[in-house]
Amino acid sequence: MARFRPHQKPPGNELQDRADQRQAAMDKRQELLSRMAQSKAARQAAPAPPKEIVHERATRDIGRYMEALAGQPFHQLGQLDTAEVTPAYAQLVRSAAQVASDGSTQVVMPWPPVRVSSSAIAGLLTIAAIGSADAEQVEVQGSWEAGRHRSDRVRAAVFPYARSTHAQARQVQVDRHAFGAVNFDHLKRYLHGSEDAAKDFHQVMARIRKLTGRASDGRDYTEFEHPILDEIVPHAPPRGDRSSNSTLLWRTRSKTDIATQRRSGDADDPAKADFFLYTIRGDSRIDADLRAIKDSPDILILDLTRTARIRLGWDWMGKAAEMVTCLRQIHPTTGILAIADDPWTYRTARFDILGTKRPGRSGKVIPAPGHVTYSETAEIVRPTAAGASVFEGGVSIDVDGFFGDAGHGIEAIRRLANSLADRGDPNGATTARNLIATVRRTASLPGSLAELCRFLESETSTAAADDLLAVYRVNADIADLGDPRSLASQVDALDGALDTARNLMRSFDGATPMTTLLESVIPSALRSSSKSVFVFRSDLVAEFAANRLDLAHPKLGQRIESEFVRFGGERVLSAVSELPPAARNQFKRVVIVAPTRNAILTTLSQPWLPEHVTVLADADTLAFAARDAERLAEEIDVASLGARLRNFAAKASKRVEEIGRHVVRFEIPTDDVDFPNASVIDLSGGRGERSLLAIDLKNGQRIIARRNTEIVLRDDGAATTSFVERAASLVKEGDEVCVIGHGFIERARALVNIQRTAAQEIRDYHELVAERFAAIPEPSTAAKLRSLVSTMGDSTVTPERARYWIDLGDEIEKPLHDVVPHAPQDEATFMRFTGALNIGERMAGNFWRWAVVAQRSHRVRFGNVFHDAFRGILTDPHAAIASNRDHTDQIRILRSMAEEYVAIVDKVRSYRES
Repeated sequence: MARFRPHQKPPGNELQDRADQRQAAMDKRQELLSRMAQSKAARQAAPAPPKEIVHERATRDIGRYMEALAGQPFHQLGQLDTAEVTPAYAQLVRSAAQVASDGSTQVVMPWPPVRVSSSAIAGLLTIAAIGSADAEQVEVQGSWEAGRHRSDRVRAAVFPYARSTHAQARQVQVDRHAFGAVNFDHLKRYLHGSEDAAKDFHQVMARIRKLTGRASDGRDYTEFEHPILDEIVPHAPPRGDRSSNSTLLWRTRSKTDIATQRRSGDADDPAKADFFLYTIRGDSRIDADLRAIKDSPDILILDLTRTARIRLGWDWMGKAAEMVTCLRQIHPTTGILAIADDPWTYRTARFDILGTKRPGRSGKVIPAPGHVTYSETAEIVRPTAAGASVFEGGVSIDVDGFFGDAGHGIEAIRRLANSLADRGDPNGATTARNLIATVRRTASLPGSLAELCRFLESETSTAAADDLLAVYRVNADIADLGDPRSLASQVDALDGALDTARNLMRSFDGATPMTTLLESVIPSALRSSSKSVFVFRSDLVAEFAANRLDLAHPKLGQRIESEFVRFGGERVLSAVSELPPAARNQFKRVVIVAPTRNAILTTLSQPWLPEHVTVLADADTLAFAARDAERLAEEIDVASLGARLRNFAAKASKRVEEIGRHVVRFEIPTDDVDFPNASVIDLSGGRGERSLLAIDLKNGQRIIARRNTEIVLRDDGAATTSFVERAASLVKEGDEVCVIGHGFIERARALVNIQRTAAQEIRDYHELVAERFAAIPEPSTAAKLRSLVSTMGDSTVTPERARYWIDLGDEIEKPLHDVVPHAPQDEATFMRFTGALNIGERMAGNFWRWAVVAQRSHRVRFGNVFHDAFRGILTDPHAAIASNRDHTDQIRILRSMAEEYVAIVDKVRSYRES
């Protein structure tokens, strides 16, 4: 009998088994369909989520805006004469109204460059909006009177913001009669008892009709007869505290009796106000600030002028693009008005920051609309009787330049800078570009470095000459880049750009290319029967050129004394143009020596020029200036100026090709030549204090300091060389001061290597912060952060913001040259942060100087910070050596070098900032 095997056939292979499997699958599918149907029915039965309320954008009548603005009288501060808005600001307001109306983007460039005030734009736009409101009949106490409909709102934001944004707007007064009457017409709508923020605004502004100029002290002042432009629109940051001078009529209210009248204050509330300016700083968290603005602003004023770009830092394009991206995500209906002040930035804003890329891999970029408007004055308003500018002169334009070894060397360093930027070393790239500027600056001198040194020593003193020559030294930059541990030394191993720069600077001790270039044009000025003017980058360089050329051309000195030939800095041409027509027309030739590309275009944009214009510059500057002049000529709306710019562009391009240097096609702007004057050492720290001390030295230098600033003095009573500290208020005549100025710092950098020292301090700082933060007795990182922020006691610091300061894992592991400080960027917050971690004040101050400030671009002079750093080395050498055993020899050399920078105090006097 065969034994039964249970698995002689595969299980589940019978016909009935397959039928059961099919039925189970159908049941499962039916159950799934049933659950889906129930879910759909539940969703349909539930109430629909509330739709997001989107305020309908009101279309603004731009024509009426401009009519209202033209009809509003203004005054320069303290003057009785009536003024009107300049054409440049009129274009800015027109563009602002357009983008606020349709949510679009525009780029505006006033030319020649002027210092644009974003606060003034918001104020003028508010005046235009209020004055353009339609008239209506309003019932007041049983009778009908002329009133106005509610005006368009003006809620603006400005980025990047700084206090200087308000400076120009505070120099303009809004006529109280006209503006007060318009606001009183608006106020009539509310006389029956309704309340809102607009009523509070118009109620306050209607009161300005009663101003008489009488201040609280009982005296009459013209500057208080009308409100200033800056106080008619309140402003505040989206998050954090606001300043006391940010409300309506903040200045007038504090100086007159207008504050005695009661008001609701709604017009100063950013959540309620119809007219408001949000201020967003460059170092703030952009997304958090924008989300804090609940009601979308009408316009963002994106400041891309030179001052604002410096405020944003080397990555200003990235930060501007971040602002635009965040704004489009959070407030998509807000219009954007970008303001540029040079052709390259103007084009970058239109294409790279605000441009729209078409779909597809090869889609072209559609640039944002742009306008270039001629600005005949740098002011916001001008006298009413002023007419349009008339362009004279500049008929004949000649151009000459040089390239040679200097040009090839600069190109090699530029390649190094670009490589460092591409490989993620922005600090190294900045140092390389500083090196380019120094080489170009030196090559553009009207004499050799040795001759300049002898001239300065004969005209000033050894210490002052050394300070002035600091801007022509490259040893510190080359030492930073050539450090074997730096990325630059590895990138430059094959190219040898640093060796080229070093050899170039040695050759400039004998002669510079500009020397012979300038000598070639001097004879024509000596032979001419007409007058000539030579424009240099500074008065110092002009004096040096006159002194040097007088040896080879004795007749030149006689012509300069008789003012037949004038040598001077940038202002000399303006001084000539302000002469009476009969006198200025005697000048037939102007020679512009070593200008920057912007200086060339600015000079060509002046209404009056001599008939013959000669430009002498290096080939790079000429090439970039020619490109910018051609673009500017296409955009500018002044035909005669456009013709002058095209003439220069053609001459410059042709001359560059003749030199053997083809026209530059890429879009990186050339480094401008700069000749700074280092005779003043500012140790005040820029903290806005008005009462300072000026210490005049017998070598011609001057120290500006606060009364409690510690000054380094040489102690004659000691047996050996010794330095001591003394408060500036205790310094007296005859004391010997060690002048820690630009020259001292440049030489000290080559010895101590500030950037390397800073990187080491950053690593020590990060390790200490990580250790102290870990010791906070809380169970989690979030709890530790809350405890830390609570201990700091600063309402503007949130746990999210403080998280960046303690997120140090990656930085501790990075190579030393890549480390960047994770720390607060203002000193007060930094000291509170370190204090909350129980880091001593002395140690925290040292970290602030070296780990934070010194790591910033070392060409930005924080005089008081480096003064304090080197002051410790000089006055407390034993502690300095004990803490820096590896740098003992360098510290001793530094102390010996300080002997060369001692000067005798001539006079100590009070000094007030203007």
